Amino acid sequence: MAGHPFFAAVYDLFQRPAAPLIDPWRRRVAGGATGRVLEIGVGTGLNLPFYRMERITRLVGLEPDPHMRRRAAARAGQLGIPMELVAAPAENMPFADQSFDTAVATHVFCSVSDLERALREVFRVLRPGGTFRFLEHVRAKDERAARWQDRLTPVWRLVAAGCHPNRRTTEVIQAAGFVLEELERFDLPVGGPVRPQAFGVARRPV
Repeated sequence: MAGHPFFAAVYDLFQRPAAPLIDPWRRRVAGGATGRVLEIGVGTGLNLPFYRMERITRLVGLEPDPHMRRRAAARAGQLGIPMELVAAPAENMPFADQSFDTAVATHVFCSVSDLERALREVFRVLRPGGTFRFLEHVRAKDERAARWQDRLTPVWRLVAAGCHPNRRTTEVIQAAGFVLEELERFDLPVGGPVRPQAFGVARRPV
């Protein structure tokens, strides 16, 4: 896959101003991961500092973009974190059924090409009772704001590596078979169409 070399090069720079707002949520997402952990769309590895490695037996980072993957590998090396990096899309994961105890994703499912298929894959690779911890851009609850997202999405996805800010991701998570155990909706004070966010913990039923 060719990937997005420019987007990968500037990603951390663009994320830096929002870090004081987003990092506490990253800590909640990654900090709760235990056992065999899969991070979907590991990107440049911004979640890595927040993992509690003493609670993790295996950490795998799934990332189709080679430019992102290279930066994630460098960050893992700097932090001394043993992470296996796998080049594959979320829609077609090269793992056996029930391979992981925890799946983690932050700002990933806004940009996958097939949201429903990708979330079915997350469900498949988690063991029964396993948890999916996420932070995602989502469709605004206010209908006027949601219509604004709809109008902006065709342009936004071109400049933001395929990001669709108007997706109903939490509803699709439930449709994939997960039970939502925690869900917190909030708006960032900045971010335009990606201000509406959702943090959640979903469980694959036993």
